Amino acid sequence: MVLVVGIKRLLVFAVIWGATSVLCAQAPVSAQQNTTKKDTPSDPLETFLQQYIKHAGLPGGVVGIGYGTGEVRYAASGYASVNPDTGMRADQQFYIGSLSKMMTAVVTLQLASEKRIDLSDPIGKWLPEEFKDRVANADKATIRDLLRNSSGIPDYLDGEFFFQLVGRDPQHGWRNVELLPLIADREAYFEPGTSYAASNSNFILLGVMIEAVEGELVEAVFNRRVFEPAQMVNTSFGRYPRPDLLARGFDDANGDGQLEDVTDYDVGDHLADGGIISTAHDMVKFARALFVNGVLLGPNAIKRATTDTAFTGEGSYGYGLMIGSSDWGPVWGHDGIYFGYSAEFSWFPDQDTVVVFLSNGRALNEVPSITSMLMTGLFGDPE
Repeated sequence: MVLVVGIKRLLVFAVIWGATSVLCAQAPVSAQQNTTKKDTPSDPLETFLQQYIKHAGLPGGVVGIGYGTGEVRYAASGYASVNPDTGMRADQQFYIGSLSKMMTAVVTLQLASEKRIDLSDPIGKWLPEEFKDRVANADKATIRDLLRNSSGIPDYLDGEFFFQLVGRDPQHGWRNVELLPLIADREAYFEPGTSYAASNSNFILLGVMIEAVEGELVEAVFNRRVFEPAQMVNTSFGRYPRPDLLARGFDDANGDGQLEDVTDYDVGDHLADGGIISTAHDMVKFARALFVNGVLLGPNAIKRATTDTAFTGEGSYGYGLMIGSSDWGPVWGHDGIYFGYSAEFSWFPDQDTVVVFLSNGRALNEVPSITSMLMTGLFGDPE
């Protein structure tokens, strides 16, 4: 997600690629429309997406736009698999990577509202006894610090050790608690609450806490607390065998500049920092359930999650949310990367509009975020 967007940059790309300026004139389409790859798409949103995917060097992707009226639009382009080639569909599933952190934050805030936990609790309170003294800052970093990435707890993904483990056992089925040895016995980045550093360990530890409080695995907890209330019927944690709707994921696994199918590598199927698979349709539902309908959190929790922030240098980070600004007003959300997948989720509170982009690859070429390039078409020129 782009935290600060300049109008000149957007207009340059709009001229180069076209299509964005006519998005507002196109009527929203049904959420059930099954969009497939076409050589000459008539929908300007699909034309734009096709061009974006080509310039980015992505295998394929789906964009979803949910408007304040409740209407939605989707477009799909590229390929969901190769050998045999299968065109991308709008109902395809993808790993959403760090967009999962928003849902982990939602569950954490629900537990706090129920007085099951206190956001001022040190995370060490909820760790297994053998790790209470081995995780840096665990005795003083609060749950609030973890939600804001201000705990100073080191990221278990720093270095290559976790990926070496994945390479040796690519279908292990990692659990949150299994990663505690990778977080333990390392020096803290800083004193809790004094700075900001994105650390996946924060959300792994929140996953450990959630499972300890609820006495269930995260799959069951998130189903009951997030997916079912928001009617996210095609959302779950990753699993084997891979679901039929899951687009195959492609990445440069060998560093040779060639994309390989990496779908069957488990780099976090059951992990609270990024193991969720979803669709653009379901992520639009998530936005409405979280920010509009009050299904997941009440207004006080949303206010706290978006105002109790840590400064990141380019914007702020709230409770599992990037909090930024654009020429069109505030923008909240997250971006995400998973092995073979990438994702964007941007909620514009002033316009009650969400933009979701899910892809089965990571851009090989440098391009702006797709959300930043759609803003002029969606909202017109900024005032």
